[in-house]
Amino acid sequence: MKKGIIITVVSLLIVVLIGVNVFKAQKSEDVQVSVTSLKDMTLRSTVMIPGTLKLADEQYVYYQPENGEIEDIKVTEGTRVQVGTPLVTYTNDDLELEKEQNKLGEKSNELQVSSLNKQIAKLKDKQKKLEKELPKEEAKAQIEEERTQLNLDLETAKIEAERNKLERKSLTKKENNLTEKSELAGTVLSVDKEAAHNTSEVQKPLIHIGNTDQYLATGVLSEYDALNIEVGQPVKITSDVVPDKEWEGSVQQVDFLPQQSDAASGGDAANQYPVQVKVTDEGIKSIRPGFKLLLEIETESKKAKAVPSKAIVNEGDEKYVYIVKDGKAVKREVKVGQTTNKSIEIVKGVTSKDQIISNPSNELADGVEVTVK
Repeated sequence: MKKGIIITVVSLLIVVLIGVNVFKAQKSEDVQVSVTSLKDMTLRSTVMIPGTLKLADEQYVYYQPENGEIEDIKVTEGTRVQVGTPLVTYTNDDLELEKEQNKLGEKSNELQVSSLNKQIAKLKDKQKKLEKELPKEEAKAQIEEERTQLNLDLETAKIEAERNKLERKSLTKKENNLTEKSELAGTVLSVDKEAAHNTSEVQKPLIHIGNTDQYLATGVLSEYDALNIEVGQPVKITSDVVPDKEWEGSVQQVDFLPQQSDAASGGDAANQYPVQVKVTDEGIKSIRPGFKLLLEIETESKKAKAVPSKAIVNEGDEKYVYIVKDGKAVKREVKVGQTTNKSIEIVKGVTSKDQIISNPSNELADGVEVTVK
């Protein structure tokens, strides 16, 4: 009897142990998941392109041999200049000679016009004297012939006078060009006096001026991106050199025509459209012109109900999410709207109360038991 009881008790213990192990095994097979929910987010669509930092306003002054020889360079590196500040002066002996010749021509012309006017004024008296020697009609005809010729000479002299005035204006313009002036307010960044004697095909500037208070970021857009970029769109600017910094800007200009491509690249190369970004953040002065940048241009922004992009499962043209319900994964088809790199708008299929699995793995399927981390 006792032996039977012992056997029964042992059997029960074995059954209990097997049940516990089965329960534990079932629990261990549950898929662990993280969950999120449908949240109000600001969805921003962006275009990212490489760019380069540049000064917004620059002026390069080159040697102009037609102006003569350089007399003096009026500025040095670091000089602050205003619009109209003299930069370079030239001396031109040929121009001085032309000016003297023009003055002599004008003086000669004045004397000629004065002489012709006096001759025309004396024709009446000359006609009266001539009428005493010749018949009246013959004397009148002779005087008219002379008057016609004098008037013709006078008109020719007046035309010559106008030509002299135009020449004087041209010489004055040339003389003004002997002093080259600043076209912007800024700082003289470099002065190279030897550039005037440069014999290479690539001409070097005598003076480089830049406005160091205003910066631009420039880049190029693909044909597709050029359709989505408009003046005024906000831009986030970053640099790999300073990874913990970012600056703000806005699109200032998108060129209507593509940039000229290298003929060697052939006619099949994709067109690229230059874009300029005005940097509105003073902090950009912590880096220098020429630095390489990353420009993130915001093309669209709106408030929407969204989930992280990783929560969406794509099956062909259909999109799904998994929600947790009664300890199991439940597959739900959803309709999506705007998509960004990190988030996707959910238009239909789930509500804010649903626990949405944020990291669906290959182990997940409809009805699989899950454990929320």
